[in-house]
Amino acid sequence: MKHKINIEIIELEKKNYHLFINIKVNGNDCRLLIDSGASKTVFDAERILRFVKQKKIKANESKSVGLGIVDMETKVVKLKDLKIGKLFIEKMEVAVLPISHVNATYKLLNIQAIDGVLGSDFLMKYNAVVDYGKSVVKLTIK
Repeated sequence: MKHKINIEIIELEKKNYHLFINIKVNGNDCRLLIDSGASKTVFDAERILRFVKQKKIKANESKSVGLGIVDMETKVVKLKDLKIGKLFIEKMEVAVLPISHVNATYKLLNIQAIDGVLGSDFLMKYNAVVDYGKSVVKLTIK
């Protein structure tokens, strides 16, 4: 089954773009940056509390590298459900890291804050294809 979801493409500076997607997490509106270079889907350590209780967030054995962070303890949480367009996903585990520095930069650029980053773990699983001309991401469930 194929799903087409609208995305927002913002030109940060000449010919440099970021892609954003609006989804629902546990029934609440959520804004994510689409980043195929991110190995895992990540939510901001503070903003995740809009979707889950603190006690649901657990420490993880591995360390994280990326998003301007080196060797930081990773936490994880299992989100009850995500709704992306008409695609409904139950129990998705995501990493939890502080990414407030990303939102600080977006604020300087007058770009709406994000709750997290939709990474390649998700993009690979759902065979994501970005159609820049139509501003959509196509997801396929096999």
